[in-house]
Amino acid sequence: MQSKNETNNPTKEPESPSRRRAILTAGAGVVAAVGATSQTSAAEGATNKNALNMDGATSLLTGGARGIGLASAIALAKEGSNIVLYDVAEDLPGVNYPLARESDLSEAREKIESHGVKCSVYKGDVRDRNRMSQVVGETVEQFGSLDHVVVNAGVTQIGMIEYFTDEEVQTVIDINVTGAVRTVQSVVPIMREQNSGGITIISSVLGRQGEEWFPIYSSTKWAVIGLAKSTALIMGKHNVTCNAICPTVVKTDLMNNDYVLGAMSPQNPTWDGLEDLMTQWRNPLPMGAYEPADIGEIVRYFASEQGRKITGEVFGVTAGLFARNTA
Repeated sequence: MQSKNETNNPTKEPESPSRRRAILTAGAGVVAAVGATSQTSAAEGATNKNALNMDGATSLLTGGARGIGLASAIALAKEGSNIVLYDVAEDLPGVNYPLARESDLSEAREKIESHGVKCSVYKGDVRDRNRMSQVVGETVEQFGSLDHVVVNAGVTQIGMIEYFTDEEVQTVIDINVTGAVRTVQSVVPIMREQNSGGITIISSVLGRQGEEWFPIYSSTKWAVIGLAKSTALIMGKHNVTCNAICPTVVKTDLMNNDYVLGAMSPQNPTWDGLEDLMTQWRNPLPMGAYEPADIGEIVRYFASEQGRKITGEVFGVTAGLFARNTA
């Protein structure tokens, strides 16, 4: 059954998780058997299977309409994974900058499908566990499994701690922490039943450092590292991994807006002004912000066959900032 909020797409007949895993496990051997009458075709098939090491898999990403979520989805789509995007796609009280729109979801779907995979999009709030569970159920019904989940949805705020309103504080905690917990709660039963899968949680450089201008946001990003490590312990025996990624500033709409730029770079409240500040003062490496695709590549690694033996880890993408941390 499709949600009324889902963008309709032609879909293949769902495969059972066990059947799909059997095909993937066979790997290049299946290709060679099918192409036994043509050595050239077998070699080309094996090469393609190596290139697309998520061929036929399914990945779900929250906050997937733009930014790191979309970039990660594209990276996984390039590896052959079908994609499910989940995004609130509307502005919210307590968030002081524009969030994604439904049109962003539609455009994201087109970008992903250009890589030859299927993509479904859903409008929903990560704080709504019933909606999230519904989407997870429909994902498995449509595609046959849920192989990787990227817990990315999040919002930020900037300012002195005593000046945040109750609504602003509760909103950032509920989306960044409670929303992450509810996402994990919704997907682990499926992965436990499959005895396979992976979860990547997007934290922040401020998940391992304090920051006077982002005190509530920093607190939430410390919290989701605890969620990642705990989930790794809970799900390890079920062959499910869980890791966290901690990016520094990335050029996304979470940072590139008047609200954040005006506070971080008041003398030059532009993106160029912020990057100059980071290059000259903040980053050990002589660089400004990362691109979303840079983070997507780390997500791709954790979701790949090569990343299946790594769990409970925290990976910094910080232009050298973590060199200042205690070991």
